Parts: sequence; C-alpha cells; structure tokens
Amino acid sequence: MSLKTTKTHLIQLLSDPYNSVIALSGKWGTGKSHLWREVKEESKDNKIKSALYVSLFGLSSMDQVKLKIIQNAIPNAEEHPSWWEKSRKGWSAASKLLESFHKGFSALNEIALLAVPSILKDKVIVLDDIERKHVNLSVDEVMGFIDEFTQQHGARIIIILNSDQLADRSLWDNLREKVIDQELRLDTSPMEAFDIAVGIVPSAYASRIKKTIETCGITNIRIICKVIRAVNRILNNRIDLSEDVLGRVIPSTVLLSAIHYKGIEDGPDFEFVLNVGKNAWGEDWGKKEDELDEAGKKRARWHLQLHELEINSCDEYEKIVVDFLNSGMFDVADVAKIIERYSSEAELMRVQGLSRQLHDHLIWHYNMTEPELVAEAKILAEKANLLDAYTVTSLHKLVSELADGGLVADLIVDTWITAFKLRNVQDEDFDLDDLLRRPMHPRIKAEFDAMKATSQAKTTVFDAVKHIAQHNGWGSKQEGVMKSTTVQDFEATIKSLDINDLRMFMSRFLNLCVQRVTYQPHFGSAMDHFIEACRNICADPSDVRLGDLIKLLFKDANLESELNQTPPTAAGLGNVVVTDSD
Repeated sequence: MSLKTTKTHLIQLLSDPYNSVIALSGKWGTGKSHLWREVKEESKDNKIKSALYVSLFGLSSMDQVKLKIIQNAIPNAEEHPSWWEKSRKGWSAASKLLESFHKGFSALNEIALLAVPSILKDKVIVLDDIERKHVNLSVDEVMGFIDEFTQQHGARIIIILNSDQLADRSLWDNLREKVIDQELRLDTSPMEAFDIAVGIVPSAYASRIKKTIETCGITNIRIICKVIRAVNRILNNRIDLSEDVLGRVIPSTVLLSAIHYKGIEDGPDFEFVLNVGKNAWGEDWGKKEDELDEAGKKRARWHLQLHELEINSCDEYEKIVVDFLNSGMFDVADVAKIIERYSSEAELMRVQGLSRQLHDHLIWHYNMTEPELVAEAKILAEKANLLDAYTVTSLHKLVSELADGGLVADLIVDTWITAFKLRNVQDEDFDLDDLLRRPMHPRIKAEFDAMKATSQAKTTVFDAVKHIAQHNGWGSKQEGVMKSTTVQDFEATIKSLDINDLRMFMSRFLNLCVQRVTYQPHFGSAMDHFIEACRNICADPSDVRLGDLIKLLFKDANLESELNQTPPTAAGLGNVVVTDSD
C-alpha cells in the first residue's frame, strides 16, 4: 500500500484497542519510521502521543531492551507528572523490598529493571529494527517480552520491520504467526519517497530530480536524500541554469548517484553508463529478446532505462561525477566550464530553432501580419551572433522586404558583425570557399575578407606547414601563405627554428619537393623558394653546420642534385632548370 493508504489503515488499527500487536513492514528506507512519527504527532490519543520508541539494533539481551525503554520513558515524565509519580512509588517500594532481602539489589540497573512493569503498564511501545538485533538476542525472548507486556501489563506493541533486510526469514514468520494481530505492508512510491526526502534536503532542482527518481523507481528516502545532496553540491546550487542544461546534467547525476548508493535494484554499473552511445549494443546488436542470454537481457533493460532517462551519451561531466562519488572531491572550476559549454550549446540550439521558425513564418504563414513578423525578427536580432553568415544573409533579405522591416534586418547584420569583430582569429582559419555559392551580405563578406587578410598576415610559413602536418590538409589561408613566402622568408624561418620544429619543417617540405608536381598547383613557387633558401644557407660560410645538416637531409631525400643547380634567371626562365654541365 502507498504511504497515504497505509497511514489511514494504521490509524484505523490503532483506534481498535483489541489490536495489541501491530506490525508495519516494508523495504528499508521507505518511510516506515517517518509514517509512525506522523501518526504519533497527529494523534489525539494521549497513549499514542506518549508512545515509547526503542531500536533493537545491536542489542544483545532483553535487559538492554528494557533499559533502553526506560531511558526513553524518563524524558516523558516531566510531561506526565501524575503517571511518573505513580511509577516512582512502585519503583521505590520494589527497591526497598529487594534491599531488605539482599544488598546486591541496590544496583541501579537491576532496580530499574524491576520497575519496568510499572513504567510500561498500559503504554504503547514501538520496537524498531528487529531484523538488526544482535545474534545473542533470540526471537523467543522478543516474543516473550511482547506476550508478557501485552497480556499482563496492558501494553500495546508496534513492530517496525525492514522486511528486505531479514537474514533469517523464519524470524518474521514466527513473529507473524505467534504474536502479531495485524500487519500492514508499506510500499512507498518514488514520488512519495521524494516528497519526504526533499522536505529533509531542499533543492533548487527538485522538479527535475523528482522526474528522474520516479523513472529510476527509487523508493529509499535515505538514498534519495544522498542523491539530492550530491546534485546540489556538484551544481553548486546554481539557479541560473536553463531547462536545457538541467535536462542534460540532472538525469545522469541522479542515476550515477543512485548506482553509487545502491538505490537501484539490479541496475547498471558506472562503466555501462559512461560508455552509453559508444558501440551501444555491442554483441547484442540485431538479436531478438529470445536470442539474448541473461546478461544480454539485463543489458537490454539497462539500455531501455537510459533511453527513458534520455541519456544518449556521456562525456567528461559524467566522469567528474563518478570521481566525486568515489572520492568525495571534484574541481568546481572544471564543472563550471562544462556547464558553461552546455549553456552555450543549449542557447545555440534555441536560437537556431527560433531562426528556423521565423524563416518558416516569413515564407509560409501568410496569415501572420507584417508587424507580427517584424516583432518576431526583432527578438531574434538580439541573438543573431549565434547564427552563421549565410542564415543571417537570408533573414536580412526576407525581413527587409517587410514594411518597417529594414531597420530590424540591418540590426540582425549589425549584431552578427559586432560579435564577429570580437572573435580571436589568431588560431582560426577563415575559409570562404563556399561550394554551394550561397549569397552573402556584402558587409559580412567585407568583414570576412578583412579578417582573412589579417589572419593570413599573421600566419608564417612555419604556421602553414605545421597546419598541413597536423591536419593532413590545408585551406585557402595556407595556400596564400605558401605562395607569398619569399626565399628570404624561408632562410629566416629555417635559421630561427628550434631543433624539434626544424625537424618537422624540413621533413614536411622535403616531402613537398619530392612530390612537386602534385603540390605546385596549390603552393606555386614555394618549393623552388625553399630549395633556393637551402642552397643559400649551404653556401654561407657562417652557417657551415646548418648547411651540412641540410645537405644530409637532401641526400636522404634523394634531392642532393637540387642543391647543385643554379636558380632560374631573372629574365624569367620559369621552372626551367639550368645545370652546371650546361
């Protein structure tokens, strides 16, 4: 039964005095003690409101149980002076009587134990954690205590039991058969468990966490509290995160935390979650359910659960979560960087969606008025920097055709250009060769051209060769740099490089020279200028060792003869080579 239904039934059972022993069972952490406290606090029955609670966890004898009950009874004495006075007199009389027989009975604990019947007469006693009692405390002793105090002293017993924690099922069967009058089984729903947990550990992300908890089927309140704390700490209680970002990080954080705290029965492990999306089905791919072995069926269930949670891939964020769960530590700055990246990506997707929507409205929604379309375009203009140049060009054309749309259309372009000018172009490669030949707004084209020229001017021939080596390809910027590099530029570059850079540069350029016919259409005279620069260095008496290295490298590349040739004449012999023998 759910928490609400079980509560109603428990109140009804307590209202009947003939129910001397009531059992409340259920899985560990599902709110049984919480439910009892609610019933106790809300009850108008003084006996229930003053009920005595004792946990049997670790207790090895009934004397320890009784002393625990007495310890819990004493604080209530101040609230019930008449009851306490009656118990005190009974205790005092018993103590004097025993001391008259033997002085050994003056020990406090022994005297206190003799007063137990007086203290517990007609009381409601709650026995919790029976399944976690010490092995030396037998079930028979517990049943004997329950029978004695219900039959002889008018007490009522509430037994709270974690049924899934029983090491010996016969323990519960004996209790149910011999002493329990009525039993209620609590089956708390994930939603009920979360509502209790979030009351204990509040969170700014409550609605998102609750949805994931429900999908995962977690009902353990203690574990849910730990999960909420983990989410709060990792996300640093930030309240500025968009729904898109929360949708990206909350499900995986909750799932991984629940796995760590063992809140999901027979759930996936960290490795399975971290590798989701990477060769997703592996050996199970293409198999029907009846073709899967038990491990395969389990993996299929895990895949379905991840699909329901919309966890399609994991990256460094999930790795940080796992490290935190294992060590209790993580780098706040690293998480912040990832969250900012997610925020940027989410905003980009949102603006692209608005752009597609506006384009659709401008073309197809003839029933929308032009002022409505202009207003929609004005909202998009504020984020136009997140769009590409061709989309901005297209929107500018469509919006400018609207009445009073010209200013907004120009604002879209202005916003894009302002953001473009702030970009750091040092490491960027602006290649404007559009194979589709799409139109581009003239002002945007001018900015691209200016930025390209600035970027190319800052790029050295070494930068171009390094790019070619790293990417196994090149763009228009690299072509332009290679074609414009002079013999003097090559000489200066070779002489300035450190050993590792020189090794890469010479190796790559000698390869270009070996395949000159292939690369000459792209890089023009670059190979000729490189060879001439090497020839000049070899002829310079001040660079003997560098010249010897170059000769060795050319020899290894079977290009030694190139160093012995004379360069083309100024008269314009082009690529004609004149040898010494000529």
